[in-house]
Amino acid sequence: MRIRLQNDGVAGASTSAASQTNLTQSGSSATPASGLGSSAADQVEISSLSENVANASSALETQQADRVSHLAAVYAQGQYQVDSVQLSHALVSHALASGPVENDD
Repeated sequence: MRIRLQNDGVAGASTSAASQTNLTQSGSSATPASGLGSSAADQVEISSLSENVANASSALETQQADRVSHLAAVYAQGQYQVDSVQLSHALVSHALASGPVENDD
């Protein structure tokens, strides 16, 4: 089995020679890949795109955790206010986007 991930054509991705080098995992060391011929061992090639995805995911996770902490603190202080118009709009929009509800009667 062979998996190959590249960042070619991704906006903001570097196209340096280092990012275009194909690497395969062999034990605990990375060695240059040799062609696309078949072999008995599984191989995985990962470009710098995976690092960018991991960094973005980590940043999003941090932002979400900060938001939840902030909301928990506001709620604990009794200062959390719900905008009923915004809430009702979101509920109706979600219901309309979900489509018709089927009855099992």
